[in-house]
Amino acid sequence: MDEKHGSEVSAVSRAVRIVEAVRDLQPAGVTEIAGSTEIPKSSVYNHLGTLENRGYVIKNDGEYELGLRLLPLGEAARQRLGVYQAARPEIEQLGSDTGTNTYLSVEERGRATVICRHMENEIDLGSIGTTVPLTTSSMGKAILAELPRERVDEIIERHGLPEMTDSSIVDREALDEELERIREQGFALDRGEHVKRLRAVGAAVLGPNGEVRGAVSVAGPERELRGSFFEEELPDAVLDVTNVIELKLMEDISI
Repeated sequence: MDEKHGSEVSAVSRAVRIVEAVRDLQPAGVTEIAGSTEIPKSSVYNHLGTLENRGYVIKNDGEYELGLRLLPLGEAARQRLGVYQAARPEIEQLGSDTGTNTYLSVEERGRATVICRHMENEIDLGSIGTTVPLTTSSMGKAILAELPRERVDEIIERHGLPEMTDSSIVDREALDEELERIREQGFALDRGEHVKRLRAVGAAVLGPNGEVRGAVSVAGPERELRGSFFEEELPDAVLDVTNVIELKLMEDISI
């Protein structure tokens, strides 16, 4: 469960919960949003009215959807990340070269958030802004392997070891062994740990001072990602790309 700041303002918290409910349910009416958030209908109605006036939600036939006013906010958040600027063209090229879906993610609040992707197949790990557990994805495990032990402990204490599929790692000792293996080989594999029949390869991107700036991953159906292509060719391709991104970050310390 996410931590809550001691000075959290209830009105702001309610507005955020309502926006998130609209995102998950859209299009949705007041009653549905109120039921999802457990906020009184009258309060939901008033908040939605303010959000609509500001352009953050729109109302069509009595139901609400997210408004395009949110787009500049998300893009501004993404553009501030130097790793996104350095990695975007490399992510697209990697996807085209390997025929896989490719992703760039960063760690925030103990989860991996997708900030860039290139699509080549129908099995999708997540759209822009999707967050996934660090322990069940190749990109997440690659990030965890490069974090200090204390930070890993904090993340596990906060989020636990979620069981997304039968293949997910749900034992701390097994996770530690997996992270050590990732550190030794330089990349992480996901054999259906996050989504059944989906495989992925991920590697961390480090900054000029060795800090974790994110992770690159490729993903696709297990029928296509198997044998030496999955265990050798894709890891080599992912590592090549992370090296290029890291060199870009080194060349421009301001990024």
